[in-house]
Amino acid sequence: MKRINIAEVAKTAGVSTTTVSRVINGVNTVSEENSRRVQEAIKRLKYRPNPNAQRLASGKTNTVGLIIPRFEGIFHSYYALQVIRGVGMAAEKLRCDLLLHVTDGKSFINTSAVDGVVFVDIDGCEELLDRTMDEGLPTVILNHHLEELPVSCVSIDNKMAAERVVDYLVRLGHRDIATITGDLKTQAGLDRLDGFVKAMKARDLPVRDDYIRFGDFSLPSARAATETLLSLKDRPTALFVGSDEMALEAINVALAKGIRVPEELSVVGFDDNPVAAHGRVPLTTIRQPLDLMGQTGIEMVWQHVGGKKQSPTKVLLPTELIERESCRQTWLER
Repeated sequence: MKRINIAEVAKTAGVSTTTVSRVINGVNTVSEENSRRVQEAIKRLKYRPNPNAQRLASGKTNTVGLIIPRFEGIFHSYYALQVIRGVGMAAEKLRCDLLLHVTDGKSFINTSAVDGVVFVDIDGCEELLDRTMDEGLPTVILNHHLEELPVSCVSIDNKMAAERVVDYLVRLGHRDIATITGDLKTQAGLDRLDGFVKAMKARDLPVRDDYIRFGDFSLPSARAATETLLSLKDRPTALFVGSDEMALEAINVALAKGIRVPEELSVVGFDDNPVAAHGRVPLTTIRQPLDLMGQTGIEMVWQHVGGKKQSPTKVLLPTELIERESCRQTWLER
C-alpha cells in the first residue's frame, strides 16, 4: 500500500507543504479556513504524519534518557526493576519514548537524541551528571538527595525510615539493637545507618561499636556480619538490616545456630521485596515506594522539558513499616 506524503496532502488541500506542516505541528499562524482544508485532506487521504519529521520540525525528540549505573546483577535487582516499572508506566501515560543507557560512568548518552535525562542513581556517574548540567539538559536524579546542587531529585526518606524501625523495636521492649548496614558508598546505605544511630542516641539507647556491622547489600556480607553478632557473649535481641535479602540471610544464619526468630532475635529488613513475605520467617520490613520514585522522576523531567517547571525540586518520599512475623516483644533482662 502506497504511503501518502505531505506533498499529496498539500495538493489535495490546495495549500503549500509549509502550511500542512504547520497544521500538523500545531503552529497557530495558519488561518482557520486553511487549517480546515488541511484537516479534511488528512482525513480523506488517511494520512499519518511521520513522527521523526514532526520531531525535527518541533526541535524535540519526545524522548527521555534513562541512565542506569552498571552493577552486577542489575537486571535481577529488585530496586532497578521496580524503578524501571514506574518509569515505563509514566512514560506510556505521557506518550514519550525512553532511551535506556546502562553505563559504567565512562560512556555517555547521545544528548541530541533526548530532551532530558533521569539518573536511576548517580553512584559512579558523577561526571556524567556534571556534563548534563553543563549542557543545560533537563535532569532528574533518583535515589539520591543533592541539596547543594541545582538539580531536581526524587529519593526515599531513609533516615526517617531507620528512625521508625528503632521506634518500633523500642515499643517491643528492645534496647540491645544491632544493625547490619548496606553499602556505605551509597547514600541509601549511609542514611539508614545515620538514621539508626541518631534514633538510638535520641532515645538514650546504647550505640555499641560491636553492634554496628558493615555490609554491602550482598548475602556473603550479611552472613559474615550475622555470624559475628551472634557470637557475642551478650548478643543483641533485635537486628535492623539494610535490605530484605540480607535480612533473610541473617535469619537463616540465626536459625542454623539454633537461635529462634522472633522468640530470641527480632529482625527488620528494608525494601518490602516480594521474597520478604515468603522466607522461612515472614519478614517485618520497610516498604519504599520505588515505582512511585520512578514515576515521579519521569513526570518531573517532563515538566522541565515542557517549561512547566523551571527551578529544581527536591522530593523525599515517605516509607511504611510492614509488620509480619520476624519481630516479637522481648522480656529478656540483662
